[in-house]
Amino acid sequence: MTEDGTTGGRPPRLTASPAQPASARTTPAGASAPGGSAHGASLRATLTAQDVRRLTLFKWRYSLESAGFTPRQAAHLLFLKWLHARRRSVG
Repeated sequence: MTEDGTTGGRPPRLTASPAQPASARTTPAGASAPGGSAHGASLRATLTAQDVRRLTLFKWRYSLESAGFTPRQAAHLLFLKWLHARRRSVG
């Protein structure tokens, strides 16, 4: 188990593609691209494990604040979650 309470090990690498306007999705004349996208893999960005962890913590904080907790309370609850996960992984 990692320090933030999620399952241990390296998560699989995730990929994300930026949104493209309809004009950017067309293939130039004479070019052939599998799947109909000329840009394909060149625009794909890979999320690292640290990126996934940061996004997860941001989501948890946002969820707590939208549920009515103050930013200080949300930070304290996230610290308590980290502390609890750390205790479980040590002992």
